Amino acid sequence: MSCVIYDIKSSLRDDIMDADKADISVDQCDTKVTDVEISVQKYLDSFIADSTIFDRVFCCDTSHSLYCSKCCNLLVPEDSLPPCLKQLDLPFNLDIILDDRRASATGLHAVALLNNTNNSTIDQSSTSVQLIDVANNDEIPRYSQQNDTYLLFPSPRESIPLEAVSSKVKTLVVLDCKWTKSSICRKNNDLSRLQKVHLSYPPKQSFYWRWHNEGPGMISTIEAIYYAAYEVLQKRNSIQSTTNDQLADTNNLLLHLLWLFGHQRAAILRSAQDKGKPPPFTKEGKEAQREMRRQKGTWRQLRHKDDERRLIEKKKKLQDKAKDHPRDYINIDNG
Repeated sequence: MSCVIYDIKSSLRDDIMDADKADISVDQCDTKVTDVEISVQKYLDSFIADSTIFDRVFCCDTSHSLYCSKCCNLLVPEDSLPPCLKQLDLPFNLDIILDDRRASATGLHAVALLNNTNNSTIDQSSTSVQLIDVANNDEIPRYSQQNDTYLLFPSPRESIPLEAVSSKVKTLVVLDCKWTKSSICRKNNDLSRLQKVHLSYPPKQSFYWRWHNEGPGMISTIEAIYYAAYEVLQKRNSIQSTTNDQLADTNNLLLHLLWLFGHQRAAILRSAQDKGKPPPFTKEGKEAQREMRRQKGTWRQLRHKDDERRLIEKKKKLQDKAKDHPRDYINIDNG
């Protein structure tokens, strides 16, 4: 989902919840940051250190950065992609039910990466990634007769840990929508009949930049897909007595599922820094967005927007002057 609750402890804290705010807990979950979470943070932070900026490309009647949100084609030069990306694959078929704006939906990252980069030499039994767009009136598949299909959707007293069915899951269905619109799984008979699963070891934090008011435990769709694939692979490999080095190699490859997410996050950070604002994926940044939401339509918000516009214009003028007189504007970025 665009914003999904996978932290069960926060649901037990409230105990009373409606179906649109389903949240469940995992007994094994503790407060310690796991190795996989550390590896995710290091991977995403590497994009911040990388100064690569891709040009926008015209596709489907408009310009896009990195990938086209309409046709899901990758729009970056092929030689800029990690060489091992063509080996990236999931341990299950993935069906993404999209009920959100495409520009905000991170589930499209999986479609763009896996459907564009899968090597043609991969065995035909390789997993598939399917996008079902509700806004386009795409028909949701009839899952009722499929015992090996599960819905990644935490729900009190209904969902079970994903690792409990890791050997059985052939297709994983994921909703990509705002949490307030997650009732689609109740309204659709085929979705409502699926066995719901939740992450057995949900991450303690999300690196997503979209703000919400649902409290801790919220992660983006692409993060949920990554952690789900990681849990299934870890469980299956442990049964097969896979070595630690092989497990590490598997995770290093799987991390590239967050390649587009990492580039978008780095671009958003640069934009926030240029405007003198806290990055929207930080605690301070999300609180600033909530405050602006509370002020929406008030004179205070309009004043802040006007001040921001003037500051941007002032900085642009100084940058233009610095190009003509570089010695006089050496410290322009430091005020």
